[in-house]
Amino acid sequence: MLSHHDRQELEKIERWFELTEPALAARLRAGTPARPPLLRLAVLLSLDITAGLLMLLGLILNSPALLLTGMITVTAAVIAHLSRFGRD
Repeated sequence: MLSHHDRQELEKIERWFELTEPALAARLRAGTPARPPLLRLAVLLSLDITAGLLMLLGLILNSPALLLTGMITVTAAVIAHLSRFGRD
C-alpha cells in the first residue's frame, strides 16, 4: 500500500497529465490499447512474405544468392518487428 505522501504525489501527477495532455489522460483512463497503424502492419507483413518467398525460391532453385537475400530480409524483418518502427 502507498503512503499518504506517495498518494498525494500520484494525484499531483494525474492532475498535471490532465492539464497538459488531456487526450493522453483520457486514453490512459479508458485503458484501451492503441491499434497499430495500418501502414506499419502492411510494411511488416510484406517484409515477412517477401523474406519467406525469397528463401523458398532460393531453396527450390538451388540459388545461394536468393537464399542469402532471403536470410538478410528475415534479419531486417526481425529488427523491424522488435524495434519501434512506425510507432508514435
